[in-house]
Parts: sequence; structure tokens; C-alpha cells
Amino acid sequence: PLTWDDLMFQMEKRMSWKRAKMETVVQVFDPFAKNADGEFSKNPVELPARSFKQVIHWKDGEILIVETQDEQGQLLHFYYENKDELLSISLNDNRTLETEDILPHQLRFRSRYEDDRSRALEETGIIYKAIAYHISDDNHVFLRIGDFESGHFALLNPKTYDLISIHNRLWLEDENWLELKIVFKNYETYRWQTYAKVTEYFLDNRLFKRTTVSKIRTLSRLPIKELQEQAWKLRHLQTATLQNNYAL
Repeated sequence: PLTWDDLMFQMEKRMSWKRAKMETVVQVFDPFAKNADGEFSKNPVELPARSFKQVIHWKDGEILIVETQDEQGQLLHFYYENKDELLSISLNDNRTLETEDILPHQLRFRSRYEDDRSRALEETGIIYKAIAYHISDDNHVFLRIGDFESGHFALLNPKTYDLISIHNRLWLEDENWLELKIVFKNYETYRWQTYAKVTEYFLDNRLFKRTTVSKIRTLSRLPIKELQEQAWKLRHLQTATLQNNYAL
């Protein structure tokens, strides 16, 4: 199929957003809930108290700021990435959120820049960038990035190059693993660019998180001064690290 450079060129042509504000609603489920018979529930059991919402500010290739709030609008986590500055801080002792819990994987993958798209893959464990065709069990054909044998790979629509799913393995102490699958679906088009309205997260094919985009709009500018002030205020309030690189 395509080479990596060819794929990056085709994807770049389809990206038109430069700055955007996205709002999402995140539902959380218990993937291993059991019924009265001690068997796994067929339907996912939602945990309403664990749900949250997000306001995401994004400037392609430069800025990613994620405000994660509870249902009452109280800030649970603040993620601030502005060029080489980085702050990632959990603000509620009763609800600790890690960076990987709050990152909007699809938004970084919608970048016009190859480095950002590569980083989106690397953040989900996909380092090997080999490209091949992938035929699913129901005979659908996808483009695959990554190493199928290792369980770390992404599937793309071969016509639109939209991200369909990301696959990963979470290793356990007993040398077994859980299959992590992130599914991007219900694609819509806004301002000449597609995005997934719904993102679902599965552990061993059991749903544990669903993110739904409730609002999206492109902007001529971001309220960066206000967000920068908020980042510095939070940094001094809490013990957090602001590093001059992207490593957490």
C-alpha cells in the first residue's frame, strides 16, 4: 500500500482546522461488573458519579489545553501544553486523573503536522510505523499502522484516512495482558474536516469509557492569555512540574 510519507501527505491534505474549541461529555462504565449469578454483565454498567466533561482548546502544532470538570463544573484536572511548556495536574484528591485519562487522542491525530500525528500514535503505544492492508473478520479492508503481532496498531479507512480504531495491550504482573481498543465512530464533517463524534474505549471488548463531542467550533484566536494565567496560578497552588519538554 502507501508508504508512511504518502500517507502523511494524504492526511495533511484533509486537515483544515487551525484552531478549535471542543467540548465533550465522558461516560464511565464498569467493564467487569457481574450479575447475581457471578457472570459478567452483558450490558455495560454505567458509573454516573465517575462521569466528567471537558473543554479543549487546540492550536494545531502548538497548543493543547484540556479543562476536565465534574458535572457541577468543578475543575478535576488541568492540562496545559504550549509549545515547550507543559503542566498536567490533578486537582481533586478524591478523583485522581492521569494524563492518559484526559488526552483527546483524535484531536492530535487531526493535525496537519506529521510530528503531531506520530505523537498521537506513540501516546497509545504505537511506535512501529509500518503500513499494510488489514482485512477484518467480517471482510472489511483497512489500512493498518503498526505491528499486528505485538497488538500495537491503528486501523484507518483506506479511502478517507479517518482513524477507525487504536489497539494496544496492557500487560499485567502475571505476564498476561488486557486488550485495549479505542474505537472512533459516528464521523461528521465540520468546516471541511471530519471528526469522530463518539470515541469508545474497551478492555477485552468490554466498554469502560465513552466520549461524545457535544460542541465543536473553529476559532480565529484562542484565549491563551487567560489560560496561561490559570496554568501559572494552578502551578503555584499545587505541587506540579512544568517542564521544558514534552516528557511527563
